[in-house]
Amino acid sequence: MIDAPIIYKKLESFQIASITTRIDTREQIPPLLARLRAACEEVVDGDGMVIFHGGAVKEGFLIEAAFPVKRPVETDEIHTRTLEATPALTMFHHGAPQTIRETVLKIYEHLNSHAWTSSLFRREIYRRIYPDTPGDNLTEVQVVLHEWDRLLAEGAEKVLGAEARQQLMQGIESITPTSSFDDYTAWIQGAMERLDSLTDDDEKKCLVVSSCAHVFPQERIDYLRSIYEGAALDDVLREMYRDEFWYEKPVRRGNVLYMRKNPYNPEGYHNATTPAERRKAYCHCSFVHPYLDEIPAGLSPTFCFCGAGWYRRLWEGILGQPVKIEHVETLLKGHDQCTLTIALPLELTGECAPEGGKDRHD
Repeated sequence: MIDAPIIYKKLESFQIASITTRIDTREQIPPLLARLRAACEEVVDGDGMVIFHGGAVKEGFLIEAAFPVKRPVETDEIHTRTLEATPALTMFHHGAPQTIRETVLKIYEHLNSHAWTSSLFRREIYRRIYPDTPGDNLTEVQVVLHEWDRLLAEGAEKVLGAEARQQLMQGIESITPTSSFDDYTAWIQGAMERLDSLTDDDEKKCLVVSSCAHVFPQERIDYLRSIYEGAALDDVLREMYRDEFWYEKPVRRGNVLYMRKNPYNPEGYHNATTPAERRKAYCHCSFVHPYLDEIPAGLSPTFCFCGAGWYRRLWEGILGQPVKIEHVETLLKGHDQCTLTIALPLELTGECAPEGGKDRHD
């Protein structure tokens, strides 16, 4: 069978009624959709789907089993929301659900060679379902894209103004859905150089570029915020220390958190035989990797404020207030690790804030 094409598509906004739950296997999906359809039968307005929430749970999958609906449906289990319009890479999968992973991996391989980054969300739309002959099923797989350049433009206008946005985004019209990864990284390099020429204020640069960061899983932010609201800041830090899968171990001294990023590939980092290999095993960002063979790198360290935005979204989500982030070390500056500080509002730490950091959260 000839592979279906991978298509860049702008998905329209529409309303869904959904059941959100954690599952361990795909076999749990059909009963969820059947229960949902029975409850929403009169208002269903399209094919059933599942939305996968990446990074929300450590084991299994957090999903929304959903149907498009003509009007809202609300029960203890079912809730209605609007899916926003968004770009995506899509591909049709012909066959049983157990083989969908093959199609998903093809989309991600294609994505990694072009001018895109993925979001945390993936959808499966079940266009044709044949319970007795699942090999004849037809599923549309949609990998939702992260609009990095749109967020950069909006951040630039908010912080530096409309004229600065126009200067910063010069040449973006040449980046299309068919542009290569190399073309996109070259444009990003030029954009960072233009941003450095527009301002020498690192705080402003951080506000612009950190706005492009991937969205930290909202479920994890909500969980940590619930700890913060019910207890104290140090209880949040203690929870982070207990979950090394998702969190580094912040060290708090007064109102400042000190962070060191963990290596992306710990085994590769440990076994690296050259500085370049070690840097590539350490760095989480594929856009930075092409510049790590030689230091000083051709890409401005300003770009690393994008990674800082991951922490900014987390901590501003927990606290409900702005925080200030500064880079202390980055690979692009020639350091062998990436560290940063997060300055919290003084009123949140109080006069009795513990000193000394790490030993307070073990």
